[in-house]
Amino acid sequence: MAEETKTQAAAMTAESGRGLGLLSLLVGLATGGAAYWITDRWIDASTPSPLSVTVLLTITSFAAGWLLLSERRDFIRPIFPAAIIASVIALPTWHIMRTGSAADGSLDAFPIGFWFVVSAPLAFYLMLTLAKASLETGTPPKYPSVYFHGLTLPLVAAGAKIFAGLSLVLLFAWAALLKQMDVRFFSELFDEPWFILPFLGAVGGLSIAMIRGQQAVLGALRFVLLLFSRIAMPIMALFSITFLAALALKGPGAILNADMFFGRPAAVILFLAFSGMLIFNGVYQNGEGAPPPAWLRLSTAVAIALFPVYTGLAAYGVWTRIAEYGLTPPRIGGCAMTMLAFAYSLVLIVGLITEANWRAQKWMPMTAPLNTLMATSWVVVLVGLSSPLVNMWAISAQSQERLLLSGQVDAEKFDFGYLKFRLGAYGDAALARIEQADHPQSDIIRREIDRVRSVETYWEYQNPELAIGEPEMTAADPSGANNDAATSQPGPADLEFNPEGAPDDE
Repeated sequence: MAEETKTQAAAMTAESGRGLGLLSLLVGLATGGAAYWITDRWIDASTPSPLSVTVLLTITSFAAGWLLLSERRDFIRPIFPAAIIASVIALPTWHIMRTGSAADGSLDAFPIGFWFVVSAPLAFYLMLTLAKASLETGTPPKYPSVYFHGLTLPLVAAGAKIFAGLSLVLLFAWAALLKQMDVRFFSELFDEPWFILPFLGAVGGLSIAMIRGQQAVLGALRFVLLLFSRIAMPIMALFSITFLAALALKGPGAILNADMFFGRPAAVILFLAFSGMLIFNGVYQNGEGAPPPAWLRLSTAVAIALFPVYTGLAAYGVWTRIAEYGLTPPRIGGCAMTMLAFAYSLVLIVGLITEANWRAQKWMPMTAPLNTLMATSWVVVLVGLSSPLVNMWAISAQSQERLLLSGQVDAEKFDFGYLKFRLGAYGDAALARIEQADHPQSDIIRREIDRVRSVETYWEYQNPELAIGEPEMTAADPSGANNDAATSQPGPADLEFNPEGAPDDE
């Protein structure tokens, strides 16, 4: 592509991919073997322990990082940054597993799910991109290299996963065919974890090397993504203008109080904001090119100018909900993501200010260095949320305790069950402090605490009239919050990022 420099294009040559084939095969095979030993001999021997899960994730992170950072004549130097990245991932994994593994299952599962589904993969990707650019251009990394590898590494990793999956499908199809011919050896062999896991590791490792050698294919995929960004940006600008007009006419309550998107409209607003920011980076590219055509430049400026509306609206919804109903683990995660989105909208506004010089040779020159700084900030926030520095369960228990004792919520409407059944020992400690506190509604508080201690499940506490003879009907909420289908009194976890209804309904 015209925007990619010759140095970036040379970073992943076909010769590099072929030269790393043997190394990638051996590393993948060894990683798969280690994964088999840990899952079969360690995890299967007992319940998954924090140490076993941490070791498994550390080994796979190190192996993947090493292979993605290595070059044909430079596969020793990347060992050190790959080890650092794996270590950074290991500490929060250990903490979140050790802290969140309550034997009675009384802790909200959101912090664990958020780390493994969102924070760990995203932090790993950002650290890997920064490390790859630093190995190539020195420290601090230059943004053109950061951008190039930030766009290319996900394509390589996704391709390796697809190839490993297809290999597994072909393997079982072949085994099924032979089984129909009364040759059962291979079908039995392929059912063995000691064979499948090393096989997948070897295929995945080899695929990384082979895909990196296919520069024509990677270039075509990059071109498609960037072309989509240029097409989507005017659409994003038009949608933003329409949204702003509707917001001005209807007010923020029309969105934040809407019973839509699983009751979490603020999360959808954040998703739209992050999508718009990704589209912008696809248009901006590596920051070295001249300004784009006027139509694209103007639509980009309009979209950027309205990004603070999205992030501000989401922030308003989160802050309002926290002020009214206190913190819960999902709200802490939502608060962090809102903060990151708002910070990046300010970065883009700073870049937009430079558009005052319309005839400048470079387009929004301040955006490139600030993008690198924001990538580092994302890593710090995502890792910090699951580190020993931030205990979402303890923070939530303290917040709920303050909410009740300050008189912001009536004791009759307070959800004592959430403290006991979703915040574990931290909730129990908060209940003990609340019980001893001097409060105008002390009689009601002690009555409710006695009741919550007398039941075995959250469902029983929320449905005392139906508890006898009825099964527990709790559904897993993907956000980690309470999502009971039949609750007579919504608790704080039912009220995620923003208000869903009138105060009387709460």
